[in-house]
Amino acid sequence: MALVKAIIVALYAAVMVFIAVRSSWRTRSTSEFFLGNRSIGPWISAFAYGTTYFSAVLFVGYAGKLGWTYGFGTMWIVAGNVLAGTLLAWLLLARRTRTETARMNALTMPEFLEARYGSTGMKRFSALVTFVFLLHYSASVYMGLSYLF
Repeated sequence: MALVKAIIVALYAAVMVFIAVRSSWRTRSTSEFFLGNRSIGPWISAFAYGTTYFSAVLFVGYAGKLGWTYGFGTMWIVAGNVLAGTLLAWLLLARRTRTETARMNALTMPEFLEARYGSTGMKRFSALVTFVFLLHYSASVYMGLSYLF
């Protein structure tokens, strides 16, 4: 069984490397790398956001660890994350953020905040906040993967 898991992980890694190398041949600018040259439609963008948001943190962390430990009632946490974290973000923020970042030619949220408020301090602060919280997010993803394996 361990050999099968190792083969699956190796195949997955090989496919990811193939996709990365193939994509690097087609990427000509930073905008293409970060945002697909702003040509990706709303559905692909929604799927990308969803797969990022609903990663090991939510499915494995909540459903696997909390669900197994405390029961089916903890699925209300997942429902709250879906409604508050995703639906409200898309309904309230997505369209205007997309429009404004394109108008200001900002590729990242720190760049957007710098352009919006005319402050390099805001850019630095938001980059620092992103970095600090991304560490915790990444740690929870790895914890979720550890539960999975």
